[in-house]
Amino acid sequence: MTNEPKTREEYRQQKEAEETAFKQRDQERLRTEREYAREQQKEALKAVTEDEPETATRRTKKVDPPAVKRMKKRLNWAIGITFGLIIIVYLILFFL
Repeated sequence: MTNEPKTREEYRQQKEAEETAFKQRDQERLRTEREYAREQQKEALKAVTEDEPETATRRTKKVDPPAVKRMKKRLNWAIGITFGLIIIVYLILFFL
């Protein structure tokens, strides 16, 4: 390509060609993404319908294992203690 300056018409044509190529690539990308999304949705639906009944009932019961219950209790205590200490610090700062 030479270093000669382009005319306005050549510049417009180049930009139109680039824009057309971009739109085609974008359409192809969107089509591919839609196909992939459909495949993933079909696989997810297939996995849910073929799920074992035992697993399905475990999900609906929402029973926490004992370790989770202990952790929840500890977390609640930690939040309460932290909140209490924050209040104590504000009271000390306010009255000093």
